[in-house]
Amino acid sequence: MKKEQQINQILSEGFASVSKSGVRAFTVDAFSKHISMSKKTIYKFFPTKENLINSIVSFVYQQLNDFHNKVMKEENNPCVQFIKIMEYHCEFVGKTNVNRLAELKTLYPRIWKRTQSFWLDQEDNFYTILKSAQEKGYASNKNVDMKAASVIYINVINNTFQPEFFIKNNLPLKETIHGFVNVVAKGLFNDKGMGAIKKYYEHNRK
Repeated sequence: MKKEQQINQILSEGFASVSKSGVRAFTVDAFSKHISMSKKTIYKFFPTKENLINSIVSFVYQQLNDFHNKVMKEENNPCVQFIKIMEYHCEFVGKTNVNRLAELKTLYPRIWKRTQSFWLDQEDNFYTILKSAQEKGYASNKNVDMKAASVIYINVINNTFQPEFFIKNNLPLKETIHGFVNVVAKGLFNDKGMGAIKKYYEHNRK
């Protein structure tokens, strides 16, 4: 197996393992047995457990960014771009129990800060989508400041949707974010925009 293939296997299966067991219970010893790869090989690429976890988080963010770029290239409707990207985020988040995220935040605060940085880095991306929706006649208000809307949207996600918020209010992670996204979409987009989103959902349910 080539080096790149080994690294991708470690990171993709590492994400699945950490999502299932949490960072506290995750050990390189058990993980190496699970993927039938020697600890020596894993440590060759990732010298410490923290380094591995940090790399897994980077791997996830790269997957999200790659999907974002793919959607922006292949999908012309900005309203559908918005929904597709956030649906993909929800799918990733839904693979992880909220208590596992709380563990990551508590045990590896430096790594967790990267989560917040990741979302802040998305402001310009979402502004591009919302501004395009406005210019193409999909916005519910043609005069709304879409730059401000994108900043508010990202910061609500970043500051409110913390693990403790979901735990305290006993809210399901994936479904709550999905619901929030749809509420925001109904506020931002007009009937024409929501009609495009409806068609997208109908097509993908088939």
